[in-house]
Amino acid sequence: MSVIHVDEASLNDLKQALQTAGESYKSNLARLTNLINEITRGDIQGDLATELLTKFQAKETVLNKLAETIDEAAEYMGMQTTKFGDLISSTKAGMH
Repeated sequence: MSVIHVDEASLNDLKQALQTAGESYKSNLARLTNLINEITRGDIQGDLATELLTKFQAKETVLNKLAETIDEAAEYMGMQTTKFGDLISSTKAGMH
């Protein structure tokens, strides 16, 4: 049987890492969206622009959902960190 060592600081570090990854992902997605829009409304015209924009828009829902999932994971880790801290506090209080 494996043993998992958990402490509040590690849980908080994981939450912070998820938040940082989420912000980075959303920033890159916004940059990509702006780039696609600039390209298809400026430098590239006609069928090629329409095809590129259509393909990007077909994936946009999935890309946005991934951002939501990362945010939800960070929020969940925050809740778990709080629950873990409360559990440790109540256990310590019960030992006195």
